[in-house]
Amino acid sequence: MEKETKLLIGAVVLGTIGFFIPLYFGKAWMALFISLLIGIIFLGRMISLSKNVFESKNAYRVVYGLVVLVVLFNAIAFAHDYGRRDFQKDTLLKIRKTIDTGITKADVQEKLIYVLGQYHQNNRESVVETFRQLMPEKLGEDGVYVSDFDLRNTKMGTNLEPDESEGINHFYEIDEEADEITVMVVGEISLGEDPEYQNYDGQEGKFEMMFILNEEGVSYEVLN
Repeated sequence: MEKETKLLIGAVVLGTIGFFIPLYFGKAWMALFISLLIGIIFLGRMISLSKNVFESKNAYRVVYGLVVLVVLFNAIAFAHDYGRRDFQKDTLLKIRKTIDTGITKADVQEKLIYVLGQYHQNNRESVVETFRQLMPEKLGEDGVYVSDFDLRNTKMGTNLEPDESEGINHFYEIDEEADEITVMVVGEISLGEDPEYQNYDGQEGKFEMMFILNEEGVSYEVLN
């Protein structure tokens, strides 16, 4: 087996191992860096072994220059992307927060407004009882508010804990005396404004909203 073939096989094996092992542990940037480094070493070694194959020094210099340009381009691209990683992460988190806010309003606020309308239209005695009668499936055990996402999973037979894939946790509290229902929404991915904020479910610094339903109306507030 020729040296070049052995070198190619070795580079492929090392590149695969060097990429997937860090990636398995969630180190994507390290995986890319190791792959880039192995690629550079491979190209350098190949140029070194093929130096005597070229018909002239000028041909060798041209190929050598092209390899240097390829290496520089990839190194600069890697450094540029690595330098923008925080900006990209912040942008994605802001987009996620906007999505979570919209989903939450459509899921929670819409339901509370519907219950409030039924309460007033039918002159019912209690907002809390109206909610229990109209949407008993929403009030889960241990104060867990069951979202539409969870209900769909249940109907489809998907064995998931509440909000396990949605990335949003819902909780509720009932004040019988005040005839009031409070729904707390905490994101698992979206970040809030205050990184030290203590969330309702014990997390820290996550996005959180609070919805309140009583006979006066439906209100909500972004707590973090």
